[in-house]
Amino acid sequence: MMADPATQTKPNETEAETLARFLELELIQKRAAWKHASARRRNVRSLAFAFIFLVVIACLFGAYFVFMRVNEERGNQHPHSNTTAPAPNR
Repeated sequence: MMADPATQTKPNETEAETLARFLELELIQKRAAWKHASARRRNVRSLAFAFIFLVVIACLFGAYFVFMRVNEERGNQHPHSNTTAPAPNR
């Protein structure tokens, strides 16, 4: 007796469907992992930019105070040119 061709292809189709489902699940898991990794990279990148921004702001703040201090010191200097300069001839 010959087997019915419809029953012979049915197990192959179910194997193909099962394989397709497993591949789809694996792809879904990989996509989730990729999204998680890209979100982590985005967080690290934004933290790096925030850190660089804070460093630049701190440098500008420090430079402002240094230049203000230099200007104060320059204004507080006493003119010593009269005491050290020789007297003019008359």
